[in-house]
This record gives sequence, C-alpha cells and structure tokens, in this order.
Amino acid sequence: MPARIEAPVVAMDEPILRGGHILVVDADESLARTVSAVLRHEGYAVTTVFTLSEAVALLRDSSFDLLLAELRPEDGAGENTLAHLRSLAPAALVIVLARFATFESALRALRAGAYDYLLKPVDVDELRLTVARGLEHRRLERELAARVRDLEAAHASERTFTARLQQQVDEATAELQRQVAALDGANHQLHLAQEEHDRFVAMVAHEMRGPLNPIINFAQLAKRPGLPRESLEHYADIIVENAFRLNRLIDDLQTATRLSTGHFTLRRQQEDVALAVETVVDTFRATIHNRRVTLDRPAGPLFAEVDRDRVEQAVRNLIDNAAKYSAEDGAIEVSVWGDGTSAHVRVRDYGAGIPETEMARIFEAFTRLEKRTEVAGSGLGLYITRGIVEAHGGNLTVSNGSGTERARGAIFTITLPLAAPRDEAPSE
Repeated sequence: MPARIEAPVVAMDEPILRGGHILVVDADESLARTVSAVLRHEGYAVTTVFTLSEAVALLRDSSFDLLLAELRPEDGAGENTLAHLRSLAPAALVIVLARFATFESALRALRAGAYDYLLKPVDVDELRLTVARGLEHRRLERELAARVRDLEAAHASERTFTARLQQQVDEATAELQRQVAALDGANHQLHLAQEEHDRFVAMVAHEMRGPLNPIINFAQLAKRPGLPRESLEHYADIIVENAFRLNRLIDDLQTATRLSTGHFTLRRQQEDVALAVETVVDTFRATIHNRRVTLDRPAGPLFAEVDRDRVEQAVRNLIDNAAKYSAEDGAIEVSVWGDGTSAHVRVRDYGAGIPETEMARIFEAFTRLEKRTEVAGSGLGLYITRGIVEAHGGNLTVSNGSGTERARGAIFTITLPLAAPRDEAPSE
C-alpha cells in the first residue's frame, strides 16, 4: 500500500533543490507541516499557514507558483474562497486538499479555477506527482508565455522594421517623384527657353531687316551714275537714319541680353535727375517736330545715386514710346518731382491708352500691342526701361488717363530712391 500522510514525518533524505515556491494552507497544522516537509524534501521552497486570513495577507505581498489549500468544494463557501485566492494569485496553480470528493464537487472546484485536487489523507506519491506535474505545467506556461512575448516582440520589431522600410520606400518614392517632377519642370523650362530662343532669333532677324533693307536699297540707288546732288543727299540721309536705327536696335538687344542673364551693371554717382530728364526732352524737341513735348520740373536739382546714361535711356524709351502711339501733333507731357525720399518721372501721352488686361504683358520682351507697320520698334523699350529702373532699386508703373476710349492716353511713372544732398565744394 502507498504511504499516506497522517502524522509528522521525522526523518528524510537530503533534499534536491527544485524550482517553485509553494504556499500550503490547511487548518490541520500537523498535516500542513507534514505536507510542507515532504515538499521541502523534494527541493521546493514552501511557506506554511493555517488560516485563510494569513494566506490572503501573504498573497498580497508575495508571489507563489502553486497553492495547496484546504477547501470545501462541496459547498458554495469553498468555491468563493477558491475564487478569492485565484484573484489574489492569478498566475499560481491551485491544488485543493479535500477530505472527500464527489464528481460534482470536483467539477465545481475545477470550474472555479483549481488545477487539481487531493483527498485527505494525502498519498505521498500522489502528492509528489501532482505537485511536480503542476509545477511543470506552470513552468511550461511560463516558457510558453515567454516565447509568446518573444514572438510578439519579434513581430513588433518586424512590424516596426516593415513600417520603417515602408516609410523609407515612401520617402524615396516621394523624392523620386519630386525629382521626376523637377526634371519635367526643367525639361518644360528648357523647351520654353528653346522656343524663346527661336522666337528671339526670328525677332532679331525681322527687326534687323527693317533698317537694313532701306540701307541696302538706297545705297544701291546712290551708286547710279548721274544722280542729282539733292537725290544723293536724300539717299544718304535715309541711310544714316536707318544706320542709327540699326545701332539703337543692337544696343537694345545687348542691354536686353544683359538684363536677362543677370550681367547688367550700373555706374552710379550722384546726379541731378531733373537735369538728366531735361536733356532728353531737349533732344526730342529738336528731332520730333510733329509732337508737342512739355516738361514740368523743379527749379532746383533733384539728386539721386544713379547711372545717368541709363536713366536717360529709360526716359528716352518712354518718350519715344509715347511719340509712336500718340496722335500726330498730340501732346507728350513729362513731369519730374521729388517727395523727400524718391524722385519721380512721369511721361504721359494722349493716345489710345493700354487695355487693362495687357498692362502686365507690355513689360515683356518683344511685346507690341499694335502690329502696325508704320510704327517701328523692337518691342524691347519697356522691358529695358523696367530693368534699368529696378536695377536702381526703383519701380515703373503704368496707368491710363481719363477721357474717351481712343484718347485717354497712357501714363508711365518712374520712381527712383533719392540720395543725400551733395556737399558743396569748399571755396578757394
């Protein structure tokens, strides 16, 4: 017959240390001590208490792998106690110590969370086997939980790596798309530049033919023998006039090219802007007899740090533009004034004016709103004028005057920053 625990065990062999911390709870102190002694001999760490309150206090402060508890699963109180112990030590296995058991009471104990149960008096071999099996079950549960945690950690790491890889792929794809878009934009700009270049070459060729054809034609006429002196002088005047026109066109093309490539430079010094404008007006008065050019300027000087030649070129372009697009014998009004911080130059004509929708476009290179053959020009004047003014840190604006649709006129205004008054030279 197998040995049963009914009295204290007096002598045992040396224990073999095992893993596992066990709590023994039994009101029968003799049985509880004997069971504890058997388990300690098996190498387990064992704590023994004799009341449920002691067990509850221990479970609140310490952790256990297995509980051996005397309960009465045949009544409701035992099931409630078992549930309470399970709530205090959810990770521990519970083996019920019962004095007798029926199938229904055993089933209720297992449903309440017990791992197994042992009948009193406890069989030593069955105790050892049940406890060993329970702790092995507990160990396997822990290993499984640890492997599950490792697996979850590996999955989390994999998900993190996959997310990071996907982010890198997305970023690389977005960067590639940006580069493709930039390349498409660059190709588009290159295409536009090529079109602009072709248009520029065609425009230059067309504009140069304007003065070149009269030069060639009248030079050929001048070679005819027996021409009257008056005709020869007339042909020479036409050739010289168109030669100057060709020279101005070349200057305009050179200036426009420097503006577009960022190589435009100024030679600034302190100059009287009012005097510079007056010089341009006097030149037009001497050369244009079918327009009335008036000037309103301050009595004293209006100094600014400017490139005088370039300022005169800008004003000359505006007056020349006004002369081209205003009515014959019409007035061209030029005004110069200062406001303490800026010098202003306004040129007004009384022509048709400029459509509101075209006011921004007129400052583009080679833009001419009226393609009239009798109006000569390259379409570069306003483009160059704005470039000169902006290079000085100023601005060029345009508006229409009041009046009828065909006689309201255009108003161009140059604004340049003023310089400090020039110091007078000391008297000798």
